[in-house]
Amino acid sequence: MHSPTQPTTAGVEQVQREAFSRLFRQVTRVLTFLSPLPVVMVSLGLIGDTAAWRRWCVALALALVVGGLAVVTAWRRQPVVSHESGRLLPLVAFPLFTVVNLALGGLESPLIPLVLPASLATAILFPPARARRWAGYLLALVGVQAAVTLTGAVEDLVPVLFGGGPRAGHNNALLLTMLAVTVFLVMWTNFVGTNLRRTFRGMVRTALDARDEALKAHEERVRSLTTLSGEIAHELKNPLASVKGLAAMIAREVEGRPAERLAVLRREVDRMQEILEGFLNFSRPLLPLNEAHVPLDGLCRQVAELHEGMAGERGVGLRVAEGPPVEAWCDARKVRQVLIDVVQNALDAAPRGSTVELQAWMAPEGGGRVEVRDRGPGLAAEVRERVFEPGITTKPHGSGLGLALSRALMRQHGGELSLRAREGGGCVAELSLPATPKPVETQRQEALP
Repeated sequence: MHSPTQPTTAGVEQVQREAFSRLFRQVTRVLTFLSPLPVVMVSLGLIGDTAAWRRWCVALALALVVGGLAVVTAWRRQPVVSHESGRLLPLVAFPLFTVVNLALGGLESPLIPLVLPASLATAILFPPARARRWAGYLLALVGVQAAVTLTGAVEDLVPVLFGGGPRAGHNNALLLTMLAVTVFLVMWTNFVGTNLRRTFRGMVRTALDARDEALKAHEERVRSLTTLSGEIAHELKNPLASVKGLAAMIAREVEGRPAERLAVLRREVDRMQEILEGFLNFSRPLLPLNEAHVPLDGLCRQVAELHEGMAGERGVGLRVAEGPPVEAWCDARKVRQVLIDVVQNALDAAPRGSTVELQAWMAPEGGGRVEVRDRGPGLAAEVRERVFEPGITTKPHGSGLGLALSRALMRQHGGELSLRAREGGGCVAELSLPATPKPVETQRQEALP
């Protein structure tokens, strides 16, 4: 168990990924809406312009926008996208940035300031190392724009709409100052975005700290209450045994109505003892498993034989389905305890004249399965999982501890106890045990107590 003051890194990463994933989806939604803008802007350079290379820039920008939309659409179909490596983004965004700005005048393009929100967004959405790499790419591309502009390598770099020629009239000093300011702002926005991300991560860690502290306090309270309930149940067992014994002695000396009332008293004492025994079993820590190679089909027959009398009193049939031998690596005593609890629940729920069925089989992936099927009223979907919580019961006089303890015993084996609706009405309780960890050469009947 991790310390409550230091939540696992995996938990922080998971919360952060989900939060940044939602933010990333919002950003991509805006970018999708604005996706025609680069094509429209670069098309402005064609007004009154006859340069063939600028027409190629428009076509290339359109292709890059379509490719970027395809990438964004694929990402948005994923449940969490913020862990995406981001290798495709530079291959789409940076060439598009370069093409559009070169077509609109290089360093004097009106879209050059867009490097600032791009640097901020990447610093927030991606880990620091990757964000710094993005910022480096952006600065390199700004440097390319500056080199083309300052050297005058392209005579018609500036579109006719913006004045035409290799430059829009700014001297070198102004252009170098613009370049220096842009570089500084890119680095600053990257720093701000990285710190915002770090601040958010700290807030997540603080929230997880508080949650873990609350869980630890709740766990300690539950442990204390469980221990206290076990002690109370233990202390009440002896007085109840005395009451039961005295009632039995008095019953031998009376007849008629008083004897009937004493019989009711003894039955109620028996029920109280069952409830206290359930509390004691629940409050005790689970004992280590004494595992062996157990024949589950034989275990089912044993449990069925134990309950033949109860089933006969209630007019319910009890049948074990025939099938090939089924073996599982488990603690026979504990699995029998689970089966007894499940079969008793099925007999309580089954209407007179119906049949409770037990069937064991080998799962395809290995391990054993046992199903106990009844034709009772079944359980509503919202109640089916809650009955495994301590204190939750559908019986008028139940303690709500039997299924909770049974599931704990199955999970101690690495297996599971689950309930589901039965086709045609009723309920199916399924016990699943994992595959045998290693071959064990033991006779099947030796494992049966």
